[in-house]
Amino acid sequence: MSNSTKLMHHLFNRSAAARPAIAALAALFVLGAAGCNKSAPKPPAASLKTVALGPDEAYKTLPPDMFKGMPVYPGSTIDHVRRPKGAMREVVFSTDAAMPALVAYFKDGLKQGNFHITSSLIMPARRTWSCDFHKEGRPGSIMLYPSDADKSKMTIDLIYEMPSKADEAMLEPQETFDVVGPGEVAQQAPGPKENTKQN
Repeated sequence: MSNSTKLMHHLFNRSAAARPAIAALAALFVLGAAGCNKSAPKPPAASLKTVALGPDEAYKTLPPDMFKGMPVYPGSTIDHVRRPKGAMREVVFSTDAAMPALVAYFKDGLKQGNFHITSSLIMPARRTWSCDFHKEGRPGSIMLYPSDADKSKMTIDLIYEMPSKADEAMLEPQETFDVVGPGEVAQQAPGPKENTKQN
């Protein structure tokens, strides 16, 4: 005999005056037990729309945070502007120009733009060239290599550190004084003549 059956027998063996109330309680108990066995209806699953963000920005123009004076090969087209990874951004160009012309252009352009070249490596057999540089504390690099889609074209891969944005809340407030002159000076240091006693 189950516990619920024992409880019902115990309730019905009570006095006749309490039987209507006990019967009502027993009915509620049975209905409640039956309701527990049924699983509650699940709300319909919310339809979530996810938008996959690609690695590229929505535009194909030169980013405003690029180095000032950065040489851009004439006639080259922007293929990708990559979303920043940390503090770095990547801009990928393509061009029909030959590698020797590109190398000469970027070497001269970086020197004229006051970029400090830290290293460069050329591999003529693979038609690749890489150059690391920095300007005003911001590092960058250029890589030249044949395009994956069309080997007759060259890819110009520029990677650079974006300028850091200083948090104004962390900066000390600049003090400004609104001194209006001429006027009397409140305290003056005693001059050399005032220290000597006059006789």
